[in-house]
Amino acid sequence: MAFIATLSTLSIGLWDDLTACYGCSATVLNKQLRMFSSSKMADSFSTFCKCCLFRPNCEASPGFHGELPFKLETGYVSVGDSELFYYFIESQGDPEKDPLFLWLTGGPGCSSFGGLIFEIGPLEFDVDNYKVGLPELKYCPYAWTKSASFIFLDAPVGSGFSYARTPEGWHISDSESAEQSYQFLKKWFLEHPQYLLLQLYIGGDSYSGIPVPLITKKVIEGNEASVLPHLNLQGYLVGSPMTDLIIDRNSRIVFAHRLALISDELYEKLRKSCNEMYVDVDPSNTECVSALAYYEMNFVYEMAYLWANDPLVQDALHVRKGIVSEWVRCNRSLSYEKNVTSVVDVHRYLSTKGLQLLVETGDHDMSIPYVGTEKWIKSLNLTIADDWRPWYIDGQVAG
Repeated sequence: MAFIATLSTLSIGLWDDLTACYGCSATVLNKQLRMFSSSKMADSFSTFCKCCLFRPNCEASPGFHGELPFKLETGYVSVGDSELFYYFIESQGDPEKDPLFLWLTGGPGCSSFGGLIFEIGPLEFDVDNYKVGLPELKYCPYAWTKSASFIFLDAPVGSGFSYARTPEGWHISDSESAEQSYQFLKKWFLEHPQYLLLQLYIGGDSYSGIPVPLITKKVIEGNEASVLPHLNLQGYLVGSPMTDLIIDRNSRIVFAHRLALISDELYEKLRKSCNEMYVDVDPSNTECVSALAYYEMNFVYEMAYLWANDPLVQDALHVRKGIVSEWVRCNRSLSYEKNVTSVVDVHRYLSTKGLQLLVETGDHDMSIPYVGTEKWIKSLNLTIADDWRPWYIDGQVAG
């Protein structure tokens, strides 16, 4: 209390119990008025500060020996009836200058912890030495956090440790999830104003190919409407992205044939009997139905379940107790409406806004093959600045 009284801040609310924030009490301080002379900012910040003002940092993690060699922060941000959980890892390079990414994991319903631990984050499980008990973590020297800060967001609600406070809050759709993620970003930046001027990128993989461009569009529209805080958006990234339901799913059969996973005979039978349309097949077309075969990749993620459900781990991550009964990598029981079947037109719109876009795709991804990705990119009719060629990193072919 004494140190708060010494701050040169304008109090816009009296000391009160914040019951919506599970017992927090605080005097709401409008510390943003010095930076933004705007009543809109004051209203926005006042609303946001009805939740707890300070997030704890995680200096250690169960399963990792010693202190973490990077800054990790976890917490919740209230958006409507939802409490969205996030992992924030500050850049290990130059955090005052390096860009900031909002990162989503596909699904829908998959925790962003998957992206952190299995894909681009600075930690990974020590699989080779695992015997029994709590899986151990080790440092990953190839993390993207070496040169950028990352917010790994559990979205939509119901993913990872994110949850809803009301029964109605659990029901969500593509468009609603994108709106929630945009609101999350604005509130997160209000709590972390030191990162507001950093270059912002939005990224994700797999099914996140749907919400990422939708969120990016919302940021653009918010900035153009002078919504505060203004977000320094520079571009977006999608990896093996779901983009168009028909294009992406139809490409699986073509891709399987290109990789010789199905015979020429089966491919021709599929192509002719299904009329090259492998989505929502007419069940009366028995020849097509009997010929269809899907190949899916399955991965073993048992260590993630053991680690994330350990009580010590959840205490270290400041997960609220008694809310999410069991962490799952991908929640397949979401009450989720896929109400956006294509974002090709969204990409076309964003291509006029001067943003950077990186589309990367695995050449052996059977879930969302590059065949469909190439097709929708070509449909944008963009100007080709460089011909198709190998991609080199330090003199080695990387793609």
